[in-house]
This record gives sequence, C-alpha cells and structure tokens, in this order.
Amino acid sequence: MKVLDVANPIVITVFPESSLKEAIDILSNNPTGRIVVLKEEKPIGMVSTRDVVASFSEYGTNIYDLKVKDIMSKDLITVWPNDDVNHVVRIMLMNNIGGIPVVDNNAIVGIFTEREVLKLIASSMFSGLVDSVMSSNVVSIGEESTILEAAKLMAMNNVRRLPVFSKNNKLIGIITAADIVKYLAKNKNIGKVLDAGTKNPITISRYYSILNAAKLMIEKRIGTLPVMENQKLVGIVTERDLMYAYINIV
Repeated sequence: MKVLDVANPIVITVFPESSLKEAIDILSNNPTGRIVVLKEEKPIGMVSTRDVVASFSEYGTNIYDLKVKDIMSKDLITVWPNDDVNHVVRIMLMNNIGGIPVVDNNAIVGIFTEREVLKLIASSMFSGLVDSVMSSNVVSIGEESTILEAAKLMAMNNVRRLPVFSKNNKLIGIITAADIVKYLAKNKNIGKVLDAGTKNPITISRYYSILNAAKLMIEKRIGTLPVMENQKLVGIVTERDLMYAYINIV
C-alpha cells in the first residue's frame, strides 16, 4: 500500500518568522498535532505539540515571545508518495516521530500520522489484546500540579500524556501535550493540570482488543486509553503502542 493512498491530504504550514503564538493557535485546532514549516515554498522543518510543550517547560509564559524558527525540528524527515506504508511506519518508530510529510519534488502532497495507522488497524481484522502492547511504566502527576509542572515532566520523560491522580491516589483525569497547547492558545496564566486536561477519562481493561482500542480512539478523538484492573491503573495504551502492534503484525 502506497503511503499517499492513506495520508491526510490537508497539511497546515507556517513560516520560520511566524510568531509561536500563531503556531500555537493553529496547532490548537489541528487534529494532526503538527504543522510544517516552509521557506521559499520548500519544507524545512516541523512544529509539533511536543515541541511546544518542551519549549513551554523551558521558557514558561515567555514562550509567546518566540518565533517558529526558535523551536521547530530542523532535521525534517520526509517520504515519497510511492513509499510503502509499512516502511513509513518503521521510519516513524525508529525516529520517534508521530507524523511525517509526504513530499514530491519539494512539494508537500500529504502528511502521514499515527492517526492514519489507527485507521488502518480499525479497518482490518486485527487480533490481539492491549495487554500485549500497553505501556506499564506510566509517568503520572497529581491534581494540584500546574500545567507548567506537567510540561516539565513530559519533557523530562519524553512522553505526551500524564494520568492525573487525586490526593487519595485515584485516577481522575489525564493531560496531554495537545491539551496544554489548547490551553496556551486561550490562556496566558499557568493553571492547574485539570484546567487543561480531561476529567474522568475513558478507560479499558487489559483484555480489551487492540482492534476495539483503535476504533475507540478514532470514535472519541483521543490518543490515549488508561488500562485499569481492580480500580487501579496498570498501564496506558497510546497511538504509539498501537503503531508497534501494527508493524509487528503486518
């Protein structure tokens, strides 16, 4: 299967000199979680929600003084329209990236992301249980923590989501890199994690099927499912985990 056949044809772009505030506003409404940076109509970099969170963890609210060129990923990896999907997924996993532009003669013709992999899983007769792919070493955060503390924790541990626990150690929410970006697009104060995150997140059991997990993520437009057992968090399933499942099956 060619990557262009399943890639998202809608690609949002900005320029290196664009303000980071502009990029944050765009990202807050962009379900792909990334925008491509163009210079003289050629793609030279990318800005993702993870890049914004990493910069926020370092600069705090001074992030609004930055430009796109200050935080963009400069070593842009691209693929050709005729590249095989399985090959592209392997490139993404090897380079720890969640999206990759599809380029033909320096022109962007699409973007392939983790979300496209979920759609491939959901449209197939995919077998297996989430227990076999879930991440069990979960980094979490307390409900009294701020979004800046969440950003620092994400950057330190190279993760994009944190389960949120109450003072009595009960799972009460989840905050993601996308949540922080959406918050920063509307607020310049530093609020608490659940001012930005999701309360009472959807959860599954470790015996939930990978196929149904992919379908649920697509239906609810989420990228993470906490895995519970006896009312305790035992792991999380992310889009990245399902990418590994996909590549190990095909």
